[in-house]
Amino acid sequence: MQYLIGFALAMVALYFVIWLVVAGLMWFLLPGLIFAAPMTMGAGVLMAAGSAILTLVGRTGGPRLITPDDVVADKNALPKRRGDTTFDRDWAWPTYFAAQARADLFRVWRADLELLGRGWSWIRGTAADSWPGRIGAVLLFVPLWSGVSLGALAATTAILLVAAFALFAGWVVWALPTGLLRVTDQLIRRQKKASGSCQTCYHVTSLPVFDCPGCGKVHRDIRPGRLGGLWRRCGCGRVLPTSVLRMAGKTRPRCPRCGETLRSGATLVTDVRLPVFGPVSAGKTRLVYTGLLGIRDGVAANGGVLDFVDEDSEQTFDAAVSLISSGGDTVKTPFGELPRAVTARYTAGKRRALLHLFDAAGEFYADRDDNTALEFLDHAQGLVFVIDPFSIPWVRDQLGATSEVVSRAAPASEAPERVYHVTAKRLQDFRVATTKRRLAVAVVKADLLAGLPPAADLGPGNVREWLERAGLDNLVLSAEREFGEVEYFLVSSLAGVPVSDPRSPARPLAWVVAGSGLQLWPDTGPARAEPAEKEPEEAV
Repeated sequence: MQYLIGFALAMVALYFVIWLVVAGLMWFLLPGLIFAAPMTMGAGVLMAAGSAILTLVGRTGGPRLITPDDVVADKNALPKRRGDTTFDRDWAWPTYFAAQARADLFRVWRADLELLGRGWSWIRGTAADSWPGRIGAVLLFVPLWSGVSLGALAATTAILLVAAFALFAGWVVWALPTGLLRVTDQLIRRQKKASGSCQTCYHVTSLPVFDCPGCGKVHRDIRPGRLGGLWRRCGCGRVLPTSVLRMAGKTRPRCPRCGETLRSGATLVTDVRLPVFGPVSAGKTRLVYTGLLGIRDGVAANGGVLDFVDEDSEQTFDAAVSLISSGGDTVKTPFGELPRAVTARYTAGKRRALLHLFDAAGEFYADRDDNTALEFLDHAQGLVFVIDPFSIPWVRDQLGATSEVVSRAAPASEAPERVYHVTAKRLQDFRVATTKRRLAVAVVKADLLAGLPPAADLGPGNVREWLERAGLDNLVLSAEREFGEVEYFLVSSLAGVPVSDPRSPARPLAWVVAGSGLQLWPDTGPARAEPAEKEPEEAV
């Protein structure tokens, strides 16, 4: 019993001793800690500010520099892309606000945490060495470094908030002209109906690709954005103008699908795509070139200019017109190879446009499987359908299938209805909105048909009615049901027929072009039938 009482008294005495020691230490240390707290927190603030400065200037392992290689590799440099991600991002330096700013802010925060972490690691190491170290850590180092840490974290948070606000203000100042330039570029091109038509793969784009003049690297999206506001710096260091309009004025755009260089002026001016389709030997090629010749003369008569942007188009046009003017027949368009567009450039005052005329071999339009590759049909603002009157059974029955006139006319081998329906089916299969497009129905070879019995009552103003009498009423109904606007023309595909003549081969082409918003001359419509005169009533 005596031992138990003695042990209890000893424990009480030990408790009082420990209490007195702790109380004494607190008596002396607490005022010091209270006095030192503002100083340690202030030291933490200064340390955080110094760390941020040294980090940003690169003296303490600065932030990772976001390079064009990081942009291409998508190494968290920029926000995730939306839409088509088939291709990598362009090899260019990102704007500071798009990527580097976030990297800088993150590195400042991380550098502060690393500095504080090294201090706490030292304290843990000191405390682990000996009991005096533990006592010193608990009584001195932990309180002091806690104050430093608190001040540093508060200062770093404040620095980052102020920096974020300043960056946001700078981003607003940068984003306003950048967004305005991007919207303006898009609106101007939309108002002009400007796009780029590839003459090789027929792809139509409003966003072509450009090669850097310095290194040849491809830039697939030159619009103002995260890779440059008013200007962009390529990975090679070359400064490039942003926006399609500005860049297209410096270098030729290329097709984003196949890489072919587009025509001069592509994506800068109105782009009109005009296919002419019909059976073999219907007279499509002759209509294209005599019509283009008539357009050139008609535009010149109204103060404009029609020329060619590439040597191939000019040579093809000159050869065809020379052949037609000498009384020869145009060379048959070869089947088996896809046609390249004949491209003409229209200029009248400040208005400019590119006219692309497509003349594929008639065999393509005779079979649905053969015309799948004719992608230019999908992007056309309108079409011209060529009807050879000598291929209509009603006409041939009256003239005789073996007559000299029919032989000289070299009639088309396919019936017009079949060619039309095969082509219309192709457009429907590819979901082309034909109800928003124009169709010009051109009855050609009017010069050969004139004076013959089947054409006794045929004139430029009553082509539709004549086609119905000739047995093509179903074709007429189908065309008017499936296309937004349909007009009928009687065409004499001879060189030198003025556009003022209702039989001019230029008129069906010009009418379709007018549907895209480009009026080549004031009167581009078809001739209208004269209203029948009323017979005078007999006097009673």
